[in-house]
Amino acid sequence: MRHVRNLVRLARPSHWIKNVFVFAALVFARQETQGGVWVAALDPEAWWEAGKAFAAFCLASSAVYAVNDVVDRREDGAHPAKRSRPIASGSLSPAAGLVLAVVLVVAGLGVAATCRPPEGALAPDNRVPLPAVVAAYLGLMFVYSGLLKRLVILDVIVLAAGFVIRAYAGGVAIGVWVSPWLLLCTLTLSLFLGFAKRESERAALGGAAEGTRDVSWAVYDEKSLVHMMTVSAALAIVTYMLYTVSPETVERVGHQWMFLTVLPVVYAVFRFYNGAITGRATGPVEMVRRDPAFVAALVVWLAMVGVLLFVVDEGFLGYYGL
Repeated sequence: MRHVRNLVRLARPSHWIKNVFVFAALVFARQETQGGVWVAALDPEAWWEAGKAFAAFCLASSAVYAVNDVVDRREDGAHPAKRSRPIASGSLSPAAGLVLAVVLVVAGLGVAATCRPPEGALAPDNRVPLPAVVAAYLGLMFVYSGLLKRLVILDVIVLAAGFVIRAYAGGVAIGVWVSPWLLLCTLTLSLFLGFAKRESERAALGGAAEGTRDVSWAVYDEKSLVHMMTVSAALAIVTYMLYTVSPETVERVGHQWMFLTVLPVVYAVFRFYNGAITGRATGPVEMVRRDPAFVAALVVWLAMVGVLLFVVDEGFLGYYGL
């Protein structure tokens, strides 16, 4: 039983929340059809297919975590928190970790292979098969674990690319065209989260950080990381602002009021920024666990998006003279 618990810990199911980017296309997708407008978020079949894509990426990301822990077992052993991980602590052998990774890769690709676009979607003719998207994600992340994570700045860019692949995969799963705005918003937000994670590690560990991650901390010093966080946070906010007021978004949504959702986004980004520079949270999972105000901002954003997408329309606004 203890062995099974260690395998579950190695898979890090608490980090599966990072795969919610798969649902981004589902929330915002609307397509003109012969019968009217197909809204993905109101189609149970679309939720089912997006859910399978989410499950595929949960399995794939767990495979990446297992390989990463095998590769980083020595560095993790010097980390005050990561030293308790199954591989670093010796509770599981590296061989067991690699076997689990193989099983998870096969399972993730198998789940991805079952995805089919809903009947209401107008799937692009050149749609990439979801297993190919998952395989691309796995390939990139395995190269990251073995090499790219040691290349300063590029390490964060590669991690951000992994989130962009997730967002793109969500569109592939439900057979919709993925807006460049969605990919840009995902990229800039992920860059901010990545640099914030590095700053949080530096703030929490101080000089001991050099022994826990094999990157050039001379580049990732306090001044540089804070600057990178500031720039990427600004990019994330501005990109989202531009998305909400873009003619494409206004036409698709049917009104111009999406810009109101910028308010909780700004609050959440700045809240995360503060958590990073104080070393209180090393990533979004920790922020969700430890910061109720951050979670509240996310809930408010989701509620506002839901109302503006599915309740407010031209008729509703016209009734109130807006």
